[in-house]
Amino acid sequence: MTDSSLNKLLRSTIADLERDIDSIGDLFEPVDGRDHKVRLLAYAGYRNARAVRLKGRIVRYAKPLDAGEGLFARMRAMLAIYNSQELPGVTVHIAGYGQSHDVVTDEEGYFDLEMVIDQPLPETTRWEQVMISVPGREMEQAAVKVPIIAPGTDQHWGIISDIDDTVVETGATNFVRNWRRVLVERPQDRLAVPGAGSLFKMIAGDRIAPARPFFYVSSSPWNLYGFITEFLELNAIPHGPMFLKDYGIDATNLIDSGHDAHKLAAIETILAFYPGFRFLLIGDNGQRDVAIYAKAVEDYGQRVAGVFIRDVDGSCRSGPEGALLAGIEARGVPTFCGAGFDDALAVVKSLDLDRPLEAARAVIAPAAK
Repeated sequence: MTDSSLNKLLRSTIADLERDIDSIGDLFEPVDGRDHKVRLLAYAGYRNARAVRLKGRIVRYAKPLDAGEGLFARMRAMLAIYNSQELPGVTVHIAGYGQSHDVVTDEEGYFDLEMVIDQPLPETTRWEQVMISVPGREMEQAAVKVPIIAPGTDQHWGIISDIDDTVVETGATNFVRNWRRVLVERPQDRLAVPGAGSLFKMIAGDRIAPARPFFYVSSSPWNLYGFITEFLELNAIPHGPMFLKDYGIDATNLIDSGHDAHKLAAIETILAFYPGFRFLLIGDNGQRDVAIYAKAVEDYGQRVAGVFIRDVDGSCRSGPEGALLAGIEARGVPTFCGAGFDDALAVVKSLDLDRPLEAARAVIAPAAK
């Protein structure tokens, strides 16, 4: 059996299992009360001086499964994460920054809010918060505090990073070879990419109160938000708002196809939202990050302070990707490429990113949109 055929078979099997989980769950739970108790999945938000953006999801409540130690028990627990029971049409109440708003979940159970404010950014980066509740529905907590990152004006630079094979070892480029890692391993079983923890800690200073804002851009599904957050916590890597994807598991598609467009749109959203900031872009050469980052440099110039690539196969200085990195450097944007990020700390220090505000503006102004 070829890799392609095996891959298709595995996807079909996973899709069948997902449908079976749905059907079995419905059989043993009364219909009338099934949707009354809900779980609020709230994702970290972000703000500038004019707006607060946050996102979340409402799903049917289900008791967490004990992953246990057996292969099938762990796989079942992981599939349950993917198997979210989203609830459309649910009213969500959001309060913060002297305002309150009601929003309604869409057909996939998601809600989004951009709250208009007039509040200068703080001098140093900090986490703020809003309160979210779901009126008329039962939850484990009456309301949930949701963190909002407010980048400080003292630094004027931050980090936009990929996740898979940039922060956490996943082998995402080859599901057939790495299916056990994807479907069985828990956050405590996963390994951080060599040097990633040290690099991120050096940039953040304090992972709880980071000196600079971190944003994570990935084609991983929103269902894995809690999984990723737990991994970051276990490895003392700074938390930050995430731009993940929504996709379903079906017989032909385990990982959604719109990778490039999603990641580039997320990067450009962040850059446009913080026009006075420069950003390091950190990724790997396993999922077209080099091409995506080259496009961001083309569009935003030296608003991109540097491009750091984890080389998963020893090829990023050769072939098409080597040419793209050379093109990025030709535009005056420094690059780093290595099997891990252990040697990247010295490169970050050499970039002189902790320059005064006036110097940062001098660099940013010509390229700002």
